[in-house]
Amino acid sequence: MAYTADPAQSLTMAWYHKLISEAFDRLGITLEYAVYPPLRASTMLATGKIDVEGLRAAGYEDDNPDAVIVRESILTTKYGMATVNPEIQLARLSDLKNQTYRVEYLRGVEPLGDMLEDTVTEGYLSAISSPEQGLQKLLVGRSDVFVDFPGRLSALIESLDLSLAGIQVDEFEDDIVVYPVLHRRHANLAQPLQQVLSEMKAQGLFEQYMEETRKVFLLPHDQ
Repeated sequence: MAYTADPAQSLTMAWYHKLISEAFDRLGITLEYAVYPPLRASTMLATGKIDVEGLRAAGYEDDNPDAVIVRESILTTKYGMATVNPEIQLARLSDLKNQTYRVEYLRGVEPLGDMLEDTVTEGYLSAISSPEQGLQKLLVGRSDVFVDFPGRLSALIESLDLSLAGIQVDEFEDDIVVYPVLHRRHANLAQPLQQVLSEMKAQGLFEQYMEETRKVFLLPHDQ
């Protein structure tokens, strides 16, 4: 299985790894993973070098004929953007396509990184280590658009006392729904895996595993 972020460094991917490993265990399948950049993961799926991709948005299969979407949603979210340039008006994430805006996002926010890799003009996308850094780079003119969760952006602007700094926050219209993806040679697993994930969701394991993962990530590093 290919992940595009390391579960040791990304809360979302740590939660997902716990979840999907349990699902495959219930099917009697042992899951092994490695971390690859999004474009390489797509290539490896297309060439059959991997069996599963971690998190991909609905519609991924339209451009990837070897991909089979497992139709049980893992999560649904919305992204947004911050900018100091009032002329930048983007209603959807896809509006970044064919633009030459310098775009940044927070490393480890999945599947946002995958989606931006597929959308932003090559050479205009970079990942940063903290949301504070993203806002500061906007303010000093080193980037044009910082894509993240709009609620976090607004809260951070308030906590950093940047309310008068001219940072505009907008929420994209897109509801981003993500799913596991199988290589087509494993298409016969799509229905059983969907059923298992549906059962786990009904059992409350999605929420339970997220709470357990949050506790681990919030522990001091020396514990």
